[in-house]
Amino acid sequence: MDRHDVNWRGYFAALPTPFSRQGELDLEAFTATVRLFIEQGAHGLLVNGSTGEWAAQSTRERKQLAEAAVSAAAGRVPVIIAVTHTQPARTVELAQHAASAGADAIMVPPPPAVRPCPAELRAYFAEVAASTDLPCWIYNFPQENATHLTVAQIRELVQLPHMVAVKQSAADDRELYATIEAVGDTAVVFGNMLSRLGLAAITSGFGGDGHFGSGMPLGSRMPAFFELAWKGNLEDAGRIADEFAAFMARLKGSEHDGYNWRYGGMQASLKAVMNLQGQPGGYPRRPKLPITAPDALAEISAALTDLGLRIGG
Repeated sequence: MDRHDVNWRGYFAALPTPFSRQGELDLEAFTATVRLFIEQGAHGLLVNGSTGEWAAQSTRERKQLAEAAVSAAAGRVPVIIAVTHTQPARTVELAQHAASAGADAIMVPPPPAVRPCPAELRAYFAEVAASTDLPCWIYNFPQENATHLTVAQIRELVQLPHMVAVKQSAADDRELYATIEAVGDTAVVFGNMLSRLGLAAITSGFGGDGHFGSGMPLGSRMPAFFELAWKGNLEDAGRIADEFAAFMARLKGSEHDGYNWRYGGMQASLKAVMNLQGQPGGYPRRPKLPITAPDALAEISAALTDLGLRIGG
């Protein structure tokens, strides 16, 4: 199994997990978000990734979300389930549940907080890959899990059975393009492609298949970037790339660490954007906190309205 066995490209949205103010899981809001993102044109969805606050959930809740997403998507777009866990047995349990729920793939990062050595890392990925027939994504996001997969390690891991794709989220975009060069002929590679540099890579034939983003803060413009790029409409695709870069610069600020942004955590920031637009973003679950400062919300609102995005639905 390799990249030729799947048809994944474009903008895939990482779903937030809406909680109530009291911290209860809001499955109704989650289902509404799945439908909203599909209506806005997302080419695929990720459940229980970093944006989805997987660490704040019980195993039962994670399974409920996987089932709800597959049901609501109803085969219209690929649904990928992240199976992040510190314990291999729980990772395998989540992977097998994803398959039984009807997911299209799973996403596997290194086990967080464990900091495995190279031999342990390979053994972990091999065990998870062998536990399911689903295609697997390798997820490199050292800003969250404290293990930084090198391009050489990724090249080795994609040789494992079922490892067909890479979500490269290292902070330095040079690692994304090195990953494309190293494994792009056999594995799908997603990363920070919704950019001017990504547009050049797509249209030049260098490679890069898509972008996994936190939600859809710019709505239908995000998948439209790729559709325009595929058609060779560089002017309109470039305009969207510029809008996205400007918006994210305002949301993240100049001193962000790749995970916590200008006004609060990544998840809280996305939920604030959604709530301001009248969408079912919900609230983060403690210890993450919602963004409530009036000045911060006013500045986020201004960033949205400057792009012509409606406030309040």
